[in-house]
Amino acid sequence: MKKATSAFAFLGMVFSLMLMLATVCVPRAHADGFALGSAANFGLLFEGAGGNTLQITNVTVNGNIGVGMTGKATDSGPSTINGALDFSASNVGQLSNNNNSDIITGGVAYSVAMVTSALNTVNSLNTTLGSEAGTNININGSTTINASAGTLDANGNRVFNVTGFNTTNGDTITINGDAAGDRVVLNFIGLSANVNNQVKLNGLTSDQVLWNFVGGSGLTGGPTLQINDNASSSPSDLVQGIFLDPNGAISVVNANVLGRVFGGDTHDFQYVSGATITTASVPEPSTLVLLAIGLFAIAGLASRRKVQLA
Repeated sequence: MKKATSAFAFLGMVFSLMLMLATVCVPRAHADGFALGSAANFGLLFEGAGGNTLQITNVTVNGNIGVGMTGKATDSGPSTINGALDFSASNVGQLSNNNNSDIITGGVAYSVAMVTSALNTVNSLNTTLGSEAGTNININGSTTINASAGTLDANGNRVFNVTGFNTTNGDTITINGDAAGDRVVLNFIGLSANVNNQVKLNGLTSDQVLWNFVGGSGLTGGPTLQINDNASSSPSDLVQGIFLDPNGAISVVNANVLGRVFGGDTHDFQYVSGATITTASVPEPSTLVLLAIGLFAIAGLASRRKVQLA
């Protein structure tokens, strides 16, 4: 009887531990990145409207590239794509490769419907978040942004409206997350920007910060986006976040981006001169990992219990 009681007590302890683990593993409401849908599979997305070209020269992409509509790609220098190069269009000479030393580890594919789906998702996100109320902020030189100061929307986003933007390579924009893990939206409404500063994130991943360039329509007439943080001089410096500009021209030159770049309207998309894009976010510990830890702990307790009962 004593052994049966002890066994029930042990099972109760096991159940309590598993319940505790399950409680710990419930994700926070807003701890994840933005809902990117199929766009989460890409580090770089080019709208490709008007049959324009993604120009690639001497760059690295750690992630997949998607080229939409009738867009083309030209590779004119030694580049490495640690991922796939996908076109939504069929193969009618969409890719011009002028350098035999290029590496595309995931290969080249055509008529990829996921590219169109991904672009539709992020373009809708651009419009939806761009219409929300936000806290005005003027970024002039090195600036610290606390997520808690932003306007909280119904989806756990802290929204800011950037009213001015002026930085140099020596400046750093520091973005601090809040306790709830809310995402941060920086709306550039009709405001073009040359992002040549560094970006430091505290308590946030690159998938939790959206630089959202709003304006224009029909993939034309929007603000322009340039990213150039002089990476060749300071390789350890980073520009971080998701950069989204569907209706404006984009160039990424001599920059080290940890995150994603989406957009490019009806202009050529310049991705050149030693630029690097690395798609990476750090998720919270998964339920399976924590449960595995719990099972190891239970196994240890069971072993000790067996010795004691013997």
